[in-house]
Amino acid sequence: MRLESNTFRSWSYNVVIISLLCDSNALLKFKNIKCTCYEKSFCELKRCELKVLGRGSIGLYLHAQTHQLPIKSTTCIISLYRRFNGYRPFLYNITVDICSFLKNRKHHPFLDILYDGIRNFTNVNHSCPFNHDIIVNRMVLNDNMIAKVPVPNGFYKLMFVVKTDGILRGEVEVHVEVNLGYDR
Repeated sequence: MRLESNTFRSWSYNVVIISLLCDSNALLKFKNIKCTCYEKSFCELKRCELKVLGRGSIGLYLHAQTHQLPIKSTTCIISLYRRFNGYRPFLYNITVDICSFLKNRKHHPFLDILYDGIRNFTNVNHSCPFNHDIIVNRMVLNDNMIAKVPVPNGFYKLMFVVKTDGILRGEVEVHVEVNLGYDR
């Protein structure tokens, strides 16, 4: 009888600890965004900003107007940096052909996680060619976006360098704070 009550007690403690970890007042929010268009004859940035949408909610807005349509081939270099005395490379640095990725998303799992977070807020939801401007509207981060990514607390920079037809066109730096309430 005593053994059963100890087993139940340890099981109930585990349930409480797991529920506290899963609902730990996690914090994932935008801190800054920097956009650069290198070739003005190709693109123009109409909007690149963060805006407070409500209490504790920050939305990302990006509108890149493209002047040379259609875009038939796009390559993106995606790098993740963590702030340690300046930003240092952290975990991911991949180069991906966006057109082939949008046809088959299983080849790049990290990019697939990023795309799942952004696809409801953007008009880049089909494969090439792109015959329109690139728009991200009111993108808000939530805690479920980092559930699959092994990142500890800290400040991060996610950098997207975009090339079309082998020519460097622009880059976007997104600065994010991750505070899970506990260390992983």
